[in-house]
Amino acid sequence: MNKRLFAACLSVGMLLAGCSAKKSTTVKNGTYEETVDGRNGKVTVSTTISSGKITNVEVKDNEETPEIAGTAITELPKKIVEQNSPNVDGVTGATITSDAIKLAVSNAIKAAGGDADSFGASNEAKETKTEKLTADVVVVGAGGAGISAALTAQQNGAQVILLEKSANIGGVSVIAGGPMGIDSREQKAAGVAGTFTAKEVLAAWQSYNCWMDDGQLFYNIANRSGETIDWLEDNGMELAYVGNEQAAHADGFPTYHMYKDQSNKLGYYKTLVEKFEEAGGKIYYETPAVELKSENDKITGVVAKSSDTTYEISCDAAVLATGGFGANADIIEQEVGFPLETFTTGTQTGDGATMSQAIGAGKGKTIQQYHGVTSFSGIETGQGKDEIAKAIYLATSVWVNQRGSRFAPEDLNYDTALSSNAAATQGEYYFSIMSDDMVKAVEQGGSKALNVDTAVGYQPSLPLFSVDEPWTEFRAALEDGVEKGIVFKGDTVEDLAKAMVVDANALKKTIDSYNASCANGSDEVYGKDSKYMLSLGDGPYYAVKARPVSLGGIGGVLVNSNLEVIKQDGTVIGGLFAAGNEVAEIYNNSYPLVEGVTLMTALTGGRICGEEAANYATK
Repeated sequence: MNKRLFAACLSVGMLLAGCSAKKSTTVKNGTYEETVDGRNGKVTVSTTISSGKITNVEVKDNEETPEIAGTAITELPKKIVEQNSPNVDGVTGATITSDAIKLAVSNAIKAAGGDADSFGASNEAKETKTEKLTADVVVVGAGGAGISAALTAQQNGAQVILLEKSANIGGVSVIAGGPMGIDSREQKAAGVAGTFTAKEVLAAWQSYNCWMDDGQLFYNIANRSGETIDWLEDNGMELAYVGNEQAAHADGFPTYHMYKDQSNKLGYYKTLVEKFEEAGGKIYYETPAVELKSENDKITGVVAKSSDTTYEISCDAAVLATGGFGANADIIEQEVGFPLETFTTGTQTGDGATMSQAIGAGKGKTIQQYHGVTSFSGIETGQGKDEIAKAIYLATSVWVNQRGSRFAPEDLNYDTALSSNAAATQGEYYFSIMSDDMVKAVEQGGSKALNVDTAVGYQPSLPLFSVDEPWTEFRAALEDGVEKGIVFKGDTVEDLAKAMVVDANALKKTIDSYNASCANGSDEVYGKDSKYMLSLGDGPYYAVKARPVSLGGIGGVLVNSNLEVIKQDGTVIGGLFAAGNEVAEIYNNSYPLVEGVTLMTALTGGRICGEEAANYATK
C-alpha cells in the first residue's frame, strides 16, 4: 500500500473510530439525587437512568408552595420521562420551580456521564392545529374572579368555556387570606350582621380614598359581598368569620372571612371547578387567550393557544379575569418608576389590558397593592428566613429616606399596607437604623429587651420575628449584609451617612432630633408609641437597606360601575366584562385598609360579571 493511500485509510479509520466512540458513549445506569435552589428554598430531585433513558423523576424534599408549584412537582417529572429529556417546556405559573426540576435532572445526566443539552433531543417540529369552538360565554383566567364568573354564568343558563394560562387554577387568590363580606350568614351567627351597612363602609372607604375612586362600583360590589360568602359556602368553599385579623385594624369594620383551612386554599377552588365541570363546563389548562374578536364594538369571539392547538372560540360574551400585571416587571417599572418585589404566580402579565385595548377599550387606572417591607437579601417575604429584615420590622428602629430624613412612625409596621405605602413614597429604597446597643439587647433578650412585645404579622399565622427568643443569628446576618452592600455600618453618624451615601448633615440633624424626642419621652413629629422611643445613642450604628413589597399590580382594564369594559369615551364594548385585579377603579392609589377587599372584588365582581355575561349572551 502506498503512503498516500495508507494515510487516507488511516484518516478515515480515525474518523470512523471517533464516530464509533461517540456513539458507544453510554450513560451510567443508576438513581441520582441532586439538590438545587427552588423558589422558596432547596429542591431535591431523584432521577433514575436505565439503558440510556430517563425512567423515573421524583421531586423529594422541597419547600415550594403547593398552591403554586404543585402541578410542576407532579406533572413536570412525567413530561421529562415521556420526552426522555430535561429540555421540556416548564409549567406556566411555576417557572422557578420548573427550572429547578429541569436543572436537577440535567445535573443528574451530567453525573451519569451524559450531555444534558442533547439528551433525548429531537429535531421534529411540533405539529399545530386549529380547532373551532362555540360557547355563550368565555371566561379568561381561572383565578378567584374567573372561577366565580364561570360557575355563576353557568348557573344562569350559559354554556361556558374557561381558559387558564397556567397548569393550575386559583391564581393569586390562593395566596390571599380570605375575602371581606357584609351581612353574611357567618356574621349573622356571630351577632355582627346589621351593626353596620355597605353604605357606612362606603363612606369610610371614600374618606380614605379622598373620593378619588368609583364609589358606585365599590358599593355595587360591597353590597353583595355577604351574599357571595354564602354562595361560596353553598358551592363547597369553607370560610370562617374572624372580624379583623391585623391588630392595627381592630377598630375597623369587622368584615374579614378567612379560608377556614389555610392549607387547603387550592382545594377550595378545585371544588368549585369540579362543580363547574360536572355541570358541563369546559376548562382548558395551559391555554392562554391571545386575542379578542369584535365587530361593531361587540364581542364575537376569543382566540386561545395551547402548545399544539389554536382555538378559535365563537361567543357572545367574555369575562376578563387575568389577574392584573403583577408579574410583568416592565409594566411595573413603567407604572411605578422603579422595580418591585411582588407576590404572583408568574402569569399576571397584563393580558386583559393588552387584549381589551387592542379592540379599542380605554386604559384603566393602575395601582400597586403595596403590602409590607423587606430587605435586599433576595429572600422573598414570607418565603424564607430573612434575619436582617427583623431590623426593618422592629418598632424601635429609625426609618430614614434617601435624603436622610425620617418619614413615618416606625410602629406603622403593624399595618403592613400603610408601612409599605409610606416606604414606596420614598422611592425604590430607604434605610432602617439600629444602634449597636440595640443589637446587643436583642441578641441577649429578643425584641422584648427593647419593649417590643408584639410581633408583626405579615399574613395569617406568620410572625416575622420571635418576641421572647434571643436573636442569636442577627449580628452575623448584619455583618454579612455589610459585606454584601445591603447593610451599612458606621462608628459615628457621619461614618454611617458616608456608607449609606446620604447627606451627613441631614442625617445628623434627624438622629439628633430623634434622640432628643426619646429623652423627652414623646415623638413630637409622628407620635410613635412612647415605649418604642429608645435613643440611638452615640453609635456604632447599622442601617439596613429596605424596600416596599407589593402583592401585585392591579388595573389596566377600563370599566364602568357595572364592570362593563368601555372605550375611553365611555362607550360600552358589548358583551365584554372584567373583574378582580383587572380593575383598579374602586381604589385611589394604594392597597386599602379594609381587610379582604381585593379578594371580595374578585369573587363578588366575578359573580356580577358572570350574571351579566350570561344575561347578555342568552337574552
